[in-house]
Amino acid sequence: MTPAQVSLGAWVAFAGLVGPALAVMLVIGLSAGVLQTITQVRESSVPFILKLSGMVALTAVAGPWMMQGLEDYATHLFLAVPGLLHD
Repeated sequence: MTPAQVSLGAWVAFAGLVGPALAVMLVIGLSAGVLQTITQVRESSVPFILKLSGMVALTAVAGPWMMQGLEDYATHLFLAVPGLLHD
């Protein structure tokens, strides 16, 4: 494993861990904004509660899958350390 592959793997692991959370936050935030605009309710706790429950649901459903990607990257990285040090 080269240093470039380590860097690319880190970005892929980061995207796999953060990507679903950002997508859920984007969809919920946009939906809450549209809902607040339509109903003219300007309560700041509505999007917060929706986003909080969305993150809880995402963590419950996709949390193990997201952490598996991070675990795979860490395993590959630890196994590649001797080769990175001797090159």
